[in-house]
Amino acid sequence: MTIYTYVLTYKLNGKFWSLTTPEKEALNSNIINFIKGYRKNLISIKYYKSIRHDNDIIFWSSSESPLVLEKLKEGINIAIGIYGRSQYSMFSLYEHSPYVNASNNLEDTLKTESKKYFVAYPMSKDREWYLINYEERKKILAGHIGTARSDKESPGIISYTTYSFGLGDQEFVVLYELDDLAAWSHVTEKLREVMARKWIINEAPIFVGIYNGDELVV
Repeated sequence: MTIYTYVLTYKLNGKFWSLTTPEKEALNSNIINFIKGYRKNLISIKYYKSIRHDNDIIFWSSSESPLVLEKLKEGINIAIGIYGRSQYSMFSLYEHSPYVNASNNLEDTLKTESKKYFVAYPMSKDREWYLINYEERKKILAGHIGTARSDKESPGIISYTTYSFGLGDQEFVVLYELDDLAAWSHVTEKLREVMARKWIINEAPIFVGIYNGDELVV
């Protein structure tokens, strides 16, 4: 089964921030009601308050069909209406890594309970990386994976590597769910020391979201 993932961010405008609290609650209900009705078409959908200055909401969804995700975007656009607009998106395939022997059901990994925080960013590698022999690349990445998994602060961090070759401006979309932002930052700093970092040429922009419950979007 092919699984598509979609990270979609929105910026709320001045019209939204000038609404009264009951009006904001009504808009929130409008978005939630759409998502509840549309959820049956999706494998998963989670949403977060964004920490970035240029975005306010992050939606992370997955489906077997890209058309379903496009219709999701349309529905959210309608629900938000004049109060905001989409600022950024990342579309990708969620597949098993060719460098890791894994047999877990990818669909099941997307249906886990939301953690406190969500991190997403695009990633690309230098073309020289792909000219390295596969077995050598596998050894290099084994060092990266081993460092991440052995770090004392890594438990509780769930990672998802997705692929966007020919589908976006980047080659990968890397996603994480976690409960401790400080631990995440420490593990990320440690990973700067591994050999695999030599070939990474882009990891921006980075989106950080806060989970506020299934009934709260705005």
